[in-house]
Amino acid sequence: MIKALVIAPYEGLIEIMREISEEVDDFELHTELGNLYEGVEVARRFETNGFDLIISRGGTASLVKEVASIPVIDIHVSGYDILRLLTLVKGFSGKAAIVGFPNISQGAATICNLLDLDINTITIMKDVEVEGRLKGLRAEGYEVVIGDVFTVEAAKQLGMNGVLITSGKEAVMESLEEARRVYQLFSKLHEEVSVYQSIIDADERMIGVMNMEGKVMCANQHFNAEFSNAMIESLPEMKEIIQSVYKTRTKQKNMLTLHNQLWNVSASLNEQYVILYFEKVFPNQTQRQSEEGKQYAVEVQTTVPHVLMTGKSKQIQEVMKQVDQYSQMDEPLWIIGESGNGKDAVAQSIYLKSKRNNEPFITLHCELLKEGQLTELLNEDFLRYHADGIIYLKRMDRLDTYSQKELYQYINTSTGKMPRWIVSSKDGIAIHERDATIDHDLFTLLGRLIIYIPPLRERVQDIEDLIPVFISEFHSKYSKQIVGIRQEAMKELIDYEWPRNVDQLKQVIEQLVLHSHSYYLEKEEVSSFMTLLKQRMEVNDVASNQIEVSGTLKEIEKQVITKVLEEEEMNQSKAAKRLGINRSTLWRKLKS
Repeated sequence: MIKALVIAPYEGLIEIMREISEEVDDFELHTELGNLYEGVEVARRFETNGFDLIISRGGTASLVKEVASIPVIDIHVSGYDILRLLTLVKGFSGKAAIVGFPNISQGAATICNLLDLDINTITIMKDVEVEGRLKGLRAEGYEVVIGDVFTVEAAKQLGMNGVLITSGKEAVMESLEEARRVYQLFSKLHEEVSVYQSIIDADERMIGVMNMEGKVMCANQHFNAEFSNAMIESLPEMKEIIQSVYKTRTKQKNMLTLHNQLWNVSASLNEQYVILYFEKVFPNQTQRQSEEGKQYAVEVQTTVPHVLMTGKSKQIQEVMKQVDQYSQMDEPLWIIGESGNGKDAVAQSIYLKSKRNNEPFITLHCELLKEGQLTELLNEDFLRYHADGIIYLKRMDRLDTYSQKELYQYINTSTGKMPRWIVSSKDGIAIHERDATIDHDLFTLLGRLIIYIPPLRERVQDIEDLIPVFISEFHSKYSKQIVGIRQEAMKELIDYEWPRNVDQLKQVIEQLVLHSHSYYLEKEEVSSFMTLLKQRMEVNDVASNQIEVSGTLKEIEKQVITKVLEEEEMNQSKAAKRLGINRSTLWRKLKS
């Protein structure tokens, strides 16, 4: 039995591996998602777990080969894979080009010539060439780039549509055949790997050991469960700690952002190695359980994904123009729009385009902040500690008025350096004293720049641009054969009002792609799905307005109060006003 670690650069490859794993009986396939350097981290984390070899694809496979101590098998791209993608991009508006290494570009150029397709093909020899080539294409008016994961990600960072060339089942089966041959040559490596498996540190703490060059020499199980060696080794702050310990030969204590969490790190010198101990700064306060799983009130991101903003409407073009302009400023920014309309994407795009993008992107989920937690963060100087970065106050209208005033006092009276503030809230916020959802002084302080995102129903011409982008994304995720959408099916989607905006459109496209069995999304399946969607929305609207009247008078009264609170977005002042009672009475009735 050959035990193979499969590092999939995109989600669709995982689905293919699951199918193949049921067909082969001489492989034990363990598949992990990891693109480029994320794939390298996966390899480092898993390769000592008794795997005989690693299977990956493209640029990820090349990077893994540089660090892996076991054989790495590359999944090649077949001519069929390229042909399928060329058909998909016919649905995109704008000029398209194929950019890739010779194993991709040469086959693609041949197929384009045979089919008389007007698609430019560019060959690169090194990854450092990609950015320059793509900038040149963008300057020439190209909007769509076809290539491997590395090229597609680079294209998205430049605001272009990136379409991934995925590998089909045939290509994967060929890689398994090559793996069988390689396994015969390297089977003795299993004994070496088993030696590493036998080294186990039973200490309950998260402990890592690094050398003078900042390389992780060994770590215990708790460390490996939380971090990867590559992540620790690549942190500039960690390198400074190591150098300081060696220089002063004294114990060092620091606070670092790791794995989207704040950690206290203790480092001490033991002969020629530095021993590191890690402990969470907020072990319990920053998370809570929900029906969907764990959610964090404080989210610290060191890597923010690039989200493509696209559309031909004047409204979204103005938003994109504001993003470019405001990203170069340091003034506070307020983003307003309905739910599901891309406020997070705007905030992240501004961060990525700003000079602060080397610092963490910190999100405070206002609706998740527990009582007293904001006070704790302010007292711990958490915000000032990240003064060089960006702090995103998400859903400010869900933060209680007391905490809003507290935040205003903190920002307004602070004299030292502060982070850049980005705030988001729903459309139609109230700032007047009587029924305010947003503190007037706080809005004046943080709303110096404002971006308004119109709802999707007011910019329907953007739908035609968004759909191919979503199809391309889910094509890669689920490894489906869909290459476009029929025009009459497109009209069905354009005619819908999309009350939940872009998020809802994306969810619908995902469901259509997932359940489609043809190359195009057809009118019949779209019509059927939209009919069910409209019926479900009507049922939900009716159900949300119904109140159970079979209980006691007190129970019915409590249901009425709860319903009004939900309709008023949990604003107690507005709910009390509608019910004709004061806030203290409302609170007492809810608690009784």
